[in-house]
Amino acid sequence: MKFLNNEFEYRNWIIQEIFQATPVGESTDFAEQEIDDFIFDARPVAYPCIAVMIQTPSQPGVCEPRFVYKEQVFEWAHQMGFGFDS
Repeated sequence: MKFLNNEFEYRNWIIQEIFQATPVGESTDFAEQEIDDFIFDARPVAYPCIAVMIQTPSQPGVCEPRFVYKEQVFEWAHQMGFGFDS
């Protein structure tokens, strides 16, 4: 689980989690275009957000990113009795 403030943090996180490489200098088994396409397609719709990797139900060895947004956090906080609004 990772709190992401912006696109830069997202890109670094996804490269480390999915491609298991550092953002600069380390090679992977994937082409740059494949990495860029995946990063673009899997990106969150808004920042800040909380990012988690979820195992894909149909493919046990594959994980994909999921995001929790501010509205969901406020809803959960309200359900837990914190009593503040967004």
